[in-house]
Amino acid sequence: MRKNKCRQALTALVAITSLGSCLALNSELSEAKTVTGSTELTASATKMGRIIKKTSLYNKKGHKIKKSILKKGKELALVGKVKINKKKYYKVGYNKYVLAKYVTIIKAKQIQQQNTTTPSTSKPVMPTTPNTNTTPKTPTIPKTPSKSKNDAVSNFSISDFRKAFLDGLNAERAKRGLSAVSEDSHYDEVVQERTKLLPNNFSHFDSNNKFILEKCFEDANIKSASVAECIAMFPWGASVDHSTNVLVQEKNASSALVAQGMLYEYIYNDAASNWGHRDILLNPKDKTIGLGAVIGQSDKIYSSVGVTY
Repeated sequence: MRKNKCRQALTALVAITSLGSCLALNSELSEAKTVTGSTELTASATKMGRIIKKTSLYNKKGHKIKKSILKKGKELALVGKVKINKKKYYKVGYNKYVLAKYVTIIKAKQIQQQNTTTPSTSKPVMPTTPNTNTTPKTPTIPKTPSKSKNDAVSNFSISDFRKAFLDGLNAERAKRGLSAVSEDSHYDEVVQERTKLLPNNFSHFDSNNKFILEKCFEDANIKSASVAECIAMFPWGASVDHSTNVLVQEKNASSALVAQGMLYEYIYNDAASNWGHRDILLNPKDKTIGLGAVIGQSDKIYSSVGVTY
């Protein structure tokens, strides 16, 4: 996996689906590979559900996860339905499932009414950018993919995303006594162009098995001792419940919320990739990063983080 000294040898198994698991949910993504760097984090939540009876979370083998109780009334983003040991489950996070019989689907109309008349039952898990509108422009769960995509485009801000990610990353580095990294506008431009490839090729490599970001940096005459990349996909309007690591829907979607969700997954929920993302972003040698983000189908936000020293 090592081309030369300019490539970090951090190996992670990429699997195409929610939170890096092995259940294929979306055919628009390319086949997974073993790569240097990072993996996909999440797939777009297609439904919202509410727990109707106190229950536990289960792993992919159908075994209960200790200390993972979901209380009645808890709302979750559902990212797939599977059968495990002949029982039906909804997938709600990386290696996290809930029995389908204990979940009721929340209709889009119900969510819209809830968001405009009553407080959200999901507690915020990270600071988010306030939404100055008193009434959301659209339902949290859009009625049509085309409208959903347009709504995400109208609300997503690359500058807000970059600021939230950089501030959050440097806060995590400061906690560990590490120096802050700086964002470079030239890097941002190059990484943004590279990120545009992700919706059709969620991989670090092109068809010739060349490391895409490294080639982009070379073409832009950016030279460094090391080039590493983290890539992610995260659903617009969702966040991660830190107590259970499951996706939950937030009333106020924001670009900062997407950045915070991606960063949390990279650093705290990365066991599936042997903590490759965390090791890249918290490398003491890191100096400069470039950030890119684009909107894919069904409100999925794709991002690439280019890290150099």
